[in-house]
Amino acid sequence: MNVTRCFIAMAVTDEVKRRAQNLIDKLAASNADVKWVEPDNMHITLSFLGDITPEETIDVSRAAMRGAQSVSSFDFMIGGVGAFPDITRPRTIWLGMTQGHDAFCQMQHAIAEELATIGYPETARKYHPHLSLGRIKRLTPQVEQLTKLLEEHAEFEAGVSPAMEANIYASQLERRGPKYTLIGRAELG
Repeated sequence: MNVTRCFIAMAVTDEVKRRAQNLIDKLAASNADVKWVEPDNMHITLSFLGDITPEETIDVSRAAMRGAQSVSSFDFMIGGVGAFPDITRPRTIWLGMTQGHDAFCQMQHAIAEELATIGYPETARKYHPHLSLGRIKRLTPQVEQLTKLLEEHAEFEAGVSPAMEANIYASQLERRGPKYTLIGRAELG
């Protein structure tokens, strides 16, 4: 069976990507063992679907469209550095959302509800919209310096992006990292 690893995400502007890359350059000075996200791969995930067949892609696209159309377009501001599980024990480093958070969560929930009707159950975890910057590969003494840099840049602002459509991406893992291919769009109402 031919399957493709897919997810639904919101794109961000080139300006947000540029500013986020500038922050990554500052954080990378820590020399912590981090796999940083390439600017072309920066996005805000709405739903991870896993492996789906070409036939399922059509149903997923329709469900995403129904969910997206129930929410009006809006702008959101990317900013505020954080980490999962927290900044003192960083594993995933991210930029949060300082404006448009509630509208973004409403859109994610509307899409998730529509996906649930076709067999993609909602996750039990509370949704936290964020732009991933990097993942720590292994804990080294340099993580302490990284934590200090995260604290120094806690109020970092990357800029505003419009939320006009949710995108469906296919993800292919390659030697240099993941490659994302746009396979569908779901315009907001």
